Amino acid sequence: MTIEEIFARLATHMIEGTKIHCTIFKAYDFIGLCGYAKCHLYHYMEEIKGYECLLHYYSTHYHKLLNTNDVPNPDIIPGTWYKYNTMEVDTNTKRNTVKTLMEKWVEWERETKKLY
Repeated sequence: MTIEEIFARLATHMIEGTKIHCTIFKAYDFIGLCGYAKCHLYHYMEEIKGYECLLHYYSTHYHKLLNTNDVPNPDIIPGTWYKYNTMEVDTNTKRNTVKTLMEKWVEWERETKKLY
């Protein structure tokens, strides 16, 4: 793997992280769990900051622009949610959503640790 490929892979992973945290933030905000939403908003901002630092480091040390791959949106929020409002979400759905989102977050962080 070349230096450019390594940095591109890291940058792509960071973009994925921003999308995951943003999506989880939206899901928690939708079901009314504002504390969890703010937590992921914080992680989203930190991922963006890390991504920008990586791009800056690469451009100032290797004097090139880093080309990243297109990253699809994560499949976290079910498509059916878009036809409901917050008041229609029952307690059981909230409970299951928290469990699912926590599992996806932990899985994501494990993948990140393995990559780094």
